[in-house]
Amino acid sequence: MGRLAILAWAFLGLLLLSADAEPARRVALVIGNGTYAEAGTLANPVNDALDIADKLRSIGFEVIEGNDLGKRELERSIGEFSDALEGAGVGLFYYAGHGLQVDGRNYIVPVDARLDMPVKLQLEAVPIDEVLDIMEQQTKVSLVFLDACRNNPFARSLSRTATTRSATALAGLAQFDSTRGSFIAFSTAPGAVAMDGTGRNSPFASALLRHIGEPGQSINDMMIAVRRDVVSQTREGQRPWEQGSLLERFEFVPGEGPAPKPKPAAEPAPAPAPQVAALERSVGDDKASIEQFLRRNYLTPDTRTMAETVKRIYGASATIFGTRYDADAIVKVKTDWFAQWASWSLGLEPGSLEITPHGEDRADAAFAMRYDYVPKDKSAARLTGKARVTLGLVKAVEGWRIESETSQAMQ
Repeated sequence: MGRLAILAWAFLGLLLLSADAEPARRVALVIGNGTYAEAGTLANPVNDALDIADKLRSIGFEVIEGNDLGKRELERSIGEFSDALEGAGVGLFYYAGHGLQVDGRNYIVPVDARLDMPVKLQLEAVPIDEVLDIMEQQTKVSLVFLDACRNNPFARSLSRTATTRSATALAGLAQFDSTRGSFIAFSTAPGAVAMDGTGRNSPFASALLRHIGEPGQSINDMMIAVRRDVVSQTREGQRPWEQGSLLERFEFVPGEGPAPKPKPAAEPAPAPAPQVAALERSVGDDKASIEQFLRRNYLTPDTRTMAETVKRIYGASATIFGTRYDADAIVKVKTDWFAQWASWSLGLEPGSLEITPHGEDRADAAFAMRYDYVPKDKSAARLTGKARVTLGLVKAVEGWRIESETSQAMQ
């Protein structure tokens, strides 16, 4: 797992892979309902939705988001989502908040819902399967994540007022009858109650945020990691589960392709042309300053002054895995990444630095980077390994600056 983990100061390219990395557009609808008129306030759904929306954007999704939505606002958002799905290859729906099941059918509860009688259910709540139907009709891959099983008073109220002819409302959600090309993840087991969480995020959202950006990981493997984290965090009190009918492997962040085979050791290297030799001398003479830049800046990120650090190292923008990002986007992702670690160590493998000149003020620097992360969450895995990093460098007045960045896990 460590070899496939996001790789520290080189991790940004893996997290910020754009939709251009895949042939089809990816569109998400993200909803967080927490402030209920009739059921009090849930602490985390809006935080969960905001953070999931940011994470999905960083890995190439177009995101439609809404928080604390009433019935009409929720329906408008679903309509906007339906329009955006035209021509998309992947549709994703994430919902955090109150949800319930009635006669095996699952419902989202808008914040303005008044569910004192079962007969009002069709008027006040939104069936989740209708959102799933919209996705399945328009996309090849439909993904649904439901952190909607908080212990909610609506189910209790409806159950108290139910008659022999009324549908009985139950806490938790039910398995969907059928799916077509879909993957549905639930924050807890059928009919069970999920925890809202005591920190910024629910246990399910926290684990999803931690694992969704890992490159080369199938959605099934991701859910195994999410389930393991949630079970550990809740002391066996909550166990996420999923159902699906995907016809092919899906990865949120595609993994790197196989590394090119090295040339045979016996093959002699061609002599450099006079112009190339001159460039090598001009940049080669400065190899020591490039190594110093890496050791003092790239491999020692200053989390206390992240904005200043990023602007000094990357300037106003940089190209990460072929896509251009401004400094503010880089600052946010890096800040979020390092916030989850108690400590970390990054190092330049001795003798691995290779410099390829592209002029007197530009060069590529390729090197092996060792990494070791100790998580704040003691139940999470420690990440250690080695990555091959390639940086495009430009020499500015104040010194070297990163113009482009890629990385690949090493065996």
